[in-house]
Amino acid sequence: MVIDPKVAFFNSRVLLVDIGGTNIRTASADIGSSELINASKNNLDCLGSFDEMLQEFLDEDASIRHLVFSIAGPKLHNSIEMTNRDFKIDAVNILDKFSVDSCHVLNDWESIGHGLSLFKKEEMSFINQGNDFNETALILGPGTGLGAAQVIQENIVLPTEIGNSSFAIQDLLSELDLSNQHDFNVIEDLISGGGLAKIYSEFANIDKSPEEIVASYHTDKFSQKSIDIFLKALAQILSEFALAYLPGKGIYLAGGLMRSLNEFIDIDLFLENFLVNRKSMHADVLNQIPLALINQEMTCLHGSLNFINKISQNRN
Repeated sequence: MVIDPKVAFFNSRVLLVDIGGTNIRTASADIGSSELINASKNNLDCLGSFDEMLQEFLDEDASIRHLVFSIAGPKLHNSIEMTNRDFKIDAVNILDKFSVDSCHVLNDWESIGHGLSLFKKEEMSFINQGNDFNETALILGPGTGLGAAQVIQENIVLPTEIGNSSFAIQDLLSELDLSNQHDFNVIEDLISGGGLAKIYSEFANIDKSPEEIVASYHTDKFSQKSIDIFLKALAQILSEFALAYLPGKGIYLAGGLMRSLNEFIDIDLFLENFLVNRKSMHADVLNQIPLALINQEMTCLHGSLNFINKISQNRN
């Protein structure tokens, strides 16, 4: 985060830019509001003329004085370099180039974590109601990769790169009977859109996109098998994460892929896999953890807006 200590937030707008692994989403908003203005989605080809695009937003709306970027990649200091393409955002560099008062750079799941308090429970699909026992939550979702963030008491959000870790992956691959193990080196090789496509390819010996696999669940036996295995793997990975982070306030799944898979989740089977091979003491703990799917779209943009609203409330 880069901000002038004299900056005020009243009567100004923020431009929210979410750069994911597949698409870029943008919206503006009045500081202090919860409404997105002119939310839109485009493919990442526009990153080739990113500076020009950003300047156009600023030229069209002079009340935009603040920028919040949420980007798929690890954040180091005030910059993020994307993991799947040659693109970098540096907050100091942005302030040098553009006439704005503040620039904030968030990891994409850090942004979603800041929005967790906005998502009402009645708007979620619960796999397990659970029983809250601390103030720590875990929010994650498989997409182009596997993103995750730890949320502590709503205001502390710690993004992770756990999708690029390899713990438990070999044992899980053996249990799932996935023989082509050299394709699955880290967790997001299995638990992601690309992971779902790899699972399908192993069984069908042809390639399908994640969208095509989901769409053909009821007509293609390999699609059904791949999705069922994916959900089994997800439940067992979440069990590992639950013991690592102990998120007593819940584990929350977000993103377009999970929303599309929601109809295929057998709740009893998912919970059985979530608790599989656990000692009774640990199973009792896991049973207390709420598990839910966030149904709202544009979660990064909403989270980024909530992030800067928190700052403005503390500054004014």
